[in-house]
Amino acid sequence: MNDVDDILTPTSIWLKQNRRIALATVISTWGSSPRPVGGQMAIDQNGEIIGSVSGGCIEGAVISEGIDSIKDGQLRIKDYGITNDMAWEVGLACGGELKVLIQPLDLEDNIVYSIVDLIKKREIVKLRIDCSTGFRIIDNTIDNQTSYFDKSKNQFIHIIDPKPRLFIIGAVHIAQALVSLADVADYEIILIDPRNHFATKDRFPNCKIINEWPDIALSNFELDKSSHLVTLTHDPKIDDLALIYCMKNNFGYIGSLGSKKTHNKRCERLLEKGFNEIELSKIHAPIGLDIKAKTPAEIATSILAEIINYRRKNHDE
Repeated sequence: MNDVDDILTPTSIWLKQNRRIALATVISTWGSSPRPVGGQMAIDQNGEIIGSVSGGCIEGAVISEGIDSIKDGQLRIKDYGITNDMAWEVGLACGGELKVLIQPLDLEDNIVYSIVDLIKKREIVKLRIDCSTGFRIIDNTIDNQTSYFDKSKNQFIHIIDPKPRLFIIGAVHIAQALVSLADVADYEIILIDPRNHFATKDRFPNCKIINEWPDIALSNFELDKSSHLVTLTHDPKIDDLALIYCMKNNFGYIGSLGSKKTHNKRCERLLEKGFNEIELSKIHAPIGLDIKAKTPAEIATSILAEIINYRRKNHDE
């Protein structure tokens, strides 16, 4: 599960600019910590940052430690207790405790570049870090699926999953709002619509556009549980092709726009195609959480909220 932002990709750009950088990583938490294990922040020699290790209450201290780490070339492990008063000052609900690993990076940091390549390929990254020496190695023999600190070995296991991917079928008005929201939520977005006069870069500047029939377009991707689909056209000739393809593959969330009556007709068509009731139950319809949404922006909000709820619920279970 991808619980944190990808800061390593922009950090690799800093490295290519010959900036000296320290990388701070949350390796352990206790209580209501503001950032999850694996949260990261890059700090350059001038104190500029990418990312975050807290809601703001310890950033200043970590930046200072990062600059010192760049200067002396030594890693640090720091424990920070966030009091309720500190949390209140930066708008957090309550305090907690964080253990943060701060380590300087090489200008030619092959581990960072290797991780960025794997992120681009949507491959899971399993990184083992020796917190005594700072030695890092990508180790695919690691069984764990989540990041954790092994106190007995003084090692941090960092698991970086592929960014969640959202396929949107139909370049309709709701899709414009959904693309904007999903972009802010850091999804990889692919808009599919064979009608190229609807699916244009002028209308959808923030996503990849494919002007193909959905089954053809989807066949060019390796699909997994981090892949999610919404169909929005109301046109069975388009939407059904996507649903049929996805229900036959290893897919995450599947949702379809339309009323209960529309969905009943959809199910009748898919039953005739050989699908059973259990398979049809994978389709979330009517799509989105029931927040009484009316406008395209509100409907898009309900859709993304349902996808997020689906992802987090399935991860927690």
